[in-house]
Amino acid sequence: MKSYRKVCALAAAFALISVLAFAQKDSRSASFTPYTSCHMAGGPNIVDVAPLDPGIKSRSVQTLAGYATIPMLDGRRIMFAYPGEDYYANVKVEFLPAASYADSKAALSDNLDYVLASGDSVRNYKLKPKLNGFDMEGIDRSKRKGGVLGMYLMFDDATRTVVTIYFLNQEPPKRFTTMEEYAALRDHFLTGYTTCICAGLRGDH
Repeated sequence: MKSYRKVCALAAAFALISVLAFAQKDSRSASFTPYTSCHMAGGPNIVDVAPLDPGIKSRSVQTLAGYATIPMLDGRRIMFAYPGEDYYANVKVEFLPAASYADSKAALSDNLDYVLASGDSVRNYKLKPKLNGFDMEGIDRSKRKGGVLGMYLMFDDATRTVVTIYFLNQEPPKRFTTMEEYAALRDHFLTGYTTCICAGLRGDH
């Protein structure tokens, strides 16, 4: 009888752990909703959302001082596109651990410096350092070539979230043909997306 009770107690404990783990995972998934449910006037639209591959808990970035590891709690990849066109932006939203957030934020910023030093990209000095509550920084190619035309970082210190946006080139070009046209669409996206996220974090949608 004692053995049976012990087995039942263990089963109940494991069941409780599973329920708590599921609740935590479900709560964390809901935290992505402000980022994955945005509808911006004039587009682009969200066309695909994917979680991190199972078992992925970190990623590496190159800095001028070498590689740095970015620990992650969870993440989503969000693809944007205008109707009938190729992908416009590849967006990665990642929740980072509190203990390593400051170091990870610095390393991600340093990664932009590495990209600047190793290519033909330029820093966007016209970008406001704060946009709808997010710390912002970004770089763009000087010419419309290659697969990625711009890379932008958005940090929300309150929730320890980093958003990495890769603005993609289009071949053949449809939505834009010059870097000036690209920049206008980029700024429209950054303003619209951060406004939408901010509303979602407040619970407005």
